[in-house]
Amino acid sequence: MLTAQGCASRRGRLFQALPSPCDLLIVGDPSHLVYFANYVPSPFQFQNVESSALLVLEPRRATLVADNVLEPFTEKAHVDQVVAPIWYDCSGPTEPRRLQLVRSTLEALASIPGDRIGVEMAAVPDGVVEGLRAARPGAEFIDISPVIRPLRRSKDADEIATLNRAMRAGEAAHAAALKSMKPGMTELDAYLVVQNAAMKELGERAIVYGDFASGPRTATDKGGPPTSRVIEPGDLLLLDFSVVVDGYRGDFTNTFAVGGEPTPRQVEMFEACVGAMKVAEARLKAGAVARDVDAAVRAHFGSLGLLDHFPHHTGHGIGLGHPEPPYFVPGSEEVLVENDVVTLEPGLYIEGVGGIRIERNYRITADGFETLSRHEIRIKA
Repeated sequence: MLTAQGCASRRGRLFQALPSPCDLLIVGDPSHLVYFANYVPSPFQFQNVESSALLVLEPRRATLVADNVLEPFTEKAHVDQVVAPIWYDCSGPTEPRRLQLVRSTLEALASIPGDRIGVEMAAVPDGVVEGLRAARPGAEFIDISPVIRPLRRSKDADEIATLNRAMRAGEAAHAAALKSMKPGMTELDAYLVVQNAAMKELGERAIVYGDFASGPRTATDKGGPPTSRVIEPGDLLLLDFSVVVDGYRGDFTNTFAVGGEPTPRQVEMFEACVGAMKVAEARLKAGAVARDVDAAVRAHFGSLGLLDHFPHHTGHGIGLGHPEPPYFVPGSEEVLVENDVVTLEPGLYIEGVGGIRIERNYRITADGFETLSRHEIRIKA
């Protein structure tokens, strides 16, 4: 869970980062309602169905607009005020929730002065903007979406703490898969092993998503969700998944042979990926250029004659999004900053042999990195 202090600090940085002062801001992206207010509606509860909310920010005040049915989530939000109109109280039929959200937000804004208004244009309903234009003919509207995204790069302590919960759940899930997977089980069985272990570690329900590919399905970088495919003795099982905790998620991978020995070629590929991860780690620190990290991995694979079998990125940022900046790709001029949280995921894929991908997550520091995901990476179960 994010802290009140952390949310207030991020709201303050948002106002400071604006290219010119604004009287008020309107935020609508669900991830940013988490980021700035710890508003985390559960996907497992009916109250969240077809719902949305908006956050109205003044320099020293935060107001969350969300209907009465969302009270289980609004009561945990770190804001100064909650505007909670009655949408449903079991006494009559309802109207569309989004329509009511627009009307209630405009009513709340009526008492907040200001003609320079920052709006997250891609996420705030058009009805809110048009209603404000009609009520304030001289108002100026500024899209704050490009300002918010860079702010998310450097993670705060409460974000790191939430990410660490997701990492511990992912580690427990990887360990359970290494221990439990046997020939005759399916990819869907692997998903259930992972999901159950992650939720047991967390002590609560959680979303688990990612790649659960086995045998021939590992031979391309496409991966994909689990299927009913039965895992044969010696098949590779590629597990690349995320556990989502309060909107934050890690993303880490291991590939191992189930119920048999990997082939010499598969071991060679695995060792090449381990070497690629090491050369990339050597370049991780604040001030490093993302494309240089990517180039080091490509040079390593190239020296082994394997570059043609590495079709994807070297890694990316992780947090509320997946993937998010920075991107370890040839065309990225992004520079790593302290408290970036990033992944490295070298992988090799050869038809008729199989695919190997491994991955860890890191917090970038001034002179290096802290490894956040400490699951066991090995090819032999």
